[in-house]
Amino acid sequence: MGGRRRDRSVFRSVSGGIVASVLAVMAAGCQEGSLAALPATTPTTAPVAAPPATTAPTAAPAQATGTPAEDLRAGDYVLTAGPETVDFESSGGADDPDSDSSAMRAEIAACVGVPGYDPPPPSDETTGDIFTNIEESDFQAISRAKILPAEQISENAEIVTSPRFADCYRGALEEQLAGEDSSGFTYEIVAVETPSPPPGATALVRTSMGITDEYGTYGYVFDTVYFYVGQVAVELEVHNIQDVPPPAVEQGLIDQIADKLTNQ
Repeated sequence: MGGRRRDRSVFRSVSGGIVASVLAVMAAGCQEGSLAALPATTPTTAPVAAPPATTAPTAAPAQATGTPAEDLRAGDYVLTAGPETVDFESSGGADDPDSDSSAMRAEIAACVGVPGYDPPPPSDETTGDIFTNIEESDFQAISRAKILPAEQISENAEIVTSPRFADCYRGALEEQLAGEDSSGFTYEIVAVETPSPPPGATALVRTSMGITDEYGTYGYVFDTVYFYVGQVAVELEVHNIQDVPPPAVEQGLIDQIADKLTNQ
């Protein structure tokens, strides 16, 4: 039981930090809050060493099909149960308390060269279910969607595909996670990479992180996949312990969301 409580606390703390950093770059900011707690594990691995960062090419979002924003529903664009999630169990979405990260979002936008970032509130937003891999409980995925004006979608795509995005993102994350937190955890950002985006996505940010407490150091990899298409912004978070999420499985989750985004 002690290991279970400890590992769940680690995940809550780490995921809270990652989500807060994501808030800084998403459309109107994704809702801040911790994701689901991981089931019991006792990892003792060191942080994952990542290869040199690469920069994703700038990709323009697909054009809207003309459907009025008020007729679009964010729930139509999040990850749901299907063939792509056959090896996962789903549970209710994470809590979505209001975020107070507008200043951080504006700071990162300015850092990449988009000053005056002040996005409008979404006309609709939601957080999808949490999907936990049946065989590897540290492998999870969750998605969030927002309905936004097409002009805002384009601006967000410009930010996350900027050559400076990884450095700006890392700086904001390191500032937020500096020092020991209230639970006694300390964090080391091993790498923040922006590999070429997977097919169907606008951008991918991969964060490798080490988390240390009195019992040892834990390595996690967090993939944040951004989709900016038409009038819809979607963030898919996929996280795994020690290693990158399995590429084929992750691409299946991406494909499901990308296919849904063609219907608007």
